[in-house]
Amino acid sequence: MFNSNSFLTISLNPTLQKTLVFRDVKLNEVNRCTEQFLDVSGKGINVSRVLLQLNEAVNHLTPVGGRDRELFLSLAAQDGIQCYTVDSGIDIRWCYTMIDLNNNTTTEMIETTNPVSEETENKIWQLFEKLLAGSHTVIITGTKASGFSDAIYPKMVQAAKHGGKRVILDLKGADLVNCLTYQPDIIKPNLAEFVATFFAVDLPSESDSFSEIMPQIKEKMMELYREYQISTILTRGKDGVIYLNNGQIVEMLAPKIKPINTIGCGDAFTAGFAASWHQENCLEQAVIKGVECAVKNALLMRPGVIK
Repeated sequence: MFNSNSFLTISLNPTLQKTLVFRDVKLNEVNRCTEQFLDVSGKGINVSRVLLQLNEAVNHLTPVGGRDRELFLSLAAQDGIQCYTVDSGIDIRWCYTMIDLNNNTTTEMIETTNPVSEETENKIWQLFEKLLAGSHTVIITGTKASGFSDAIYPKMVQAAKHGGKRVILDLKGADLVNCLTYQPDIIKPNLAEFVATFFAVDLPSESDSFSEIMPQIKEKMMELYREYQISTILTRGKDGVIYLNNGQIVEMLAPKIKPINTIGCGDAFTAGFAASWHQENCLEQAVIKGVECAVKNALLMRPGVIK
């Protein structure tokens, strides 16, 4: 039986994440890692794990199939994550994180996946409807695997809002744009994803400050608020957060740290924000909590954790 009165997190492209730690990576050389870790991952899993570490009840919905299905479910169970799954008919993708301690860099390599089986979407939808009834907040994160229709995310948002649930989206591109008409409460792409989505910039760097178009970015945030009553939160890594609160643009700086692993920081932010927003219903305090969780994640070796 699923948890009632809980967060419902949704990720339609799950991941097994291997983290490899090196003292000093040398290109075109043989590099031997000093440590390695394997974690169940993907944005929705990371959000779920941090919510659990914040003592929140959470159900996670995801398609899981292929040769590593049992490994994925076993690792999720070890982390205490309650997964509700359908068989996707495809292997789970693997992602590889290379931590270079000497150069203080984090590099991620991501596999592509085959399309999910034809019946996967209908099965996901049926399970979503059952889980939605016992949820107070729906969090949809990450790009969907190929094989899912463009209608799946908007349909989920529409149903959640019709049911009186709060909705937080960490999406980008068409997946995000297609959901706007159904008025999710919060959208939380990172700054580069927001620029790529609304300003037709192909694959911008996440390290770019976009200072030359910042006035247009802020105006777009205001436009989304006026048209859809959506509050936008843009995470910017070491540069902090820009967010909309009661129709006003607010900028919050991040504390200066020396990160160890930045993978999952955005997900840790989402979880911290969501937990605080649910408990206190104060957007400013929720953003502060989100930043706090993102910092904790960055200072740890494994992805999507705060302790």
